[in-house]
Amino acid sequence: MRWPSGTLVGLGVLVVAAGVAAGVVVALPIEPPAALATATPASTVRATERTDADERQVQLTLDAGSPRAVVTTRTGTVTASSCSTGGVLRSGDVAARIDGAPVVALASGVPLWRDLELDDRGDDVSGLQQELTRLGAGLSVDGILGRGTLRAAQQFLVDRGVPRTDLLQDGIPRDAFSWLPAAESTVQTCAAVVGAPVGADGVLAELPAELRGARIDATPVDPAPGDRVLRVGSAEVPIDAHGVVSSTETLAEVAALPEYAVTVGSADGAPTLPAAWSLRHPRVVHVLPPTALFAVTGGRACVQPTSGGPIRVEVLGSELGQAFVRPVDGRTLDRVRATPDPGRPCR
Repeated sequence: MRWPSGTLVGLGVLVVAAGVAAGVVVALPIEPPAALATATPASTVRATERTDADERQVQLTLDAGSPRAVVTTRTGTVTASSCSTGGVLRSGDVAARIDGAPVVALASGVPLWRDLELDDRGDDVSGLQQELTRLGAGLSVDGILGRGTLRAAQQFLVDRGVPRTDLLQDGIPRDAFSWLPAAESTVQTCAAVVGAPVGADGVLAELPAELRGARIDATPVDPAPGDRVLRVGSAEVPIDAHGVVSSTETLAEVAALPEYAVTVGSADGAPTLPAAWSLRHPRVVHVLPPTALFAVTGGRACVQPTSGGPIRVEVLGSELGQAFVRPVDGRTLDRVRATPDPGRPCR
């Protein structure tokens, strides 16, 4: 096909014009965006304050004993159960119903090992009084089953579905209760099956093994001085200077955690739990860029204020380009030089 000569001339003009325009665009100088311009380094920086708990991640090695069980002395068919694997069984809850009669979980200090009668005395009576008081009864804990304790215990059972006609006239039936080792216990396995007879051993539920002791596997080096606590799951656990958890109450609290049940149930060797080890009372520190420090020796360094002589500081730690310091003389830092003169004397 032959193009008209006028069309070819027109196209040639357009091409030439586009080339000239492109040349003009290329020839023009381009200013860099402000965001890409080189920033002028700051000569001074402000020291900010923050609290620091010197938190360290540790492993808590557990000394676990044999598994425990929630047991009933009642016989019959399980007609209801509140047990769920991994769930929590609480003192004062109805753990199960056997032949329709409630069995109430109770974390008394000493398991009820007998039917209690008026004027009975002993540690089992004291344990009953203490737990009923914790649950709101407001009893005097004297280890004697008086009229007040009797009425409170019977009303406690009636409130949980035990007919008054099933209660002893002047006593408390042992088989109305099932002992718990702690106010809240995580269930590892449910043994009672609704519709089936209670087993010969009377086990309603299995709990994680008893926790007899716990200690930090390897204490972190150079910890900040001061009293420390452990955070294990949702619990804050006191710990001694040697990294040992020894309080019976504290061990029971750890053993009631869901994390403990999972760890003990799946561990092949000595079970361990991850924990955060930190100062009970966090300290106040100044935050500076590491470049503001000079004459660094061990855990000490110097900073140069914008006015006055250098200040000696204790270097407490660092994190993501930040140095945590505290003036040795206790003063408060304001603005310091970002790049101090390392030749300045500092004492």
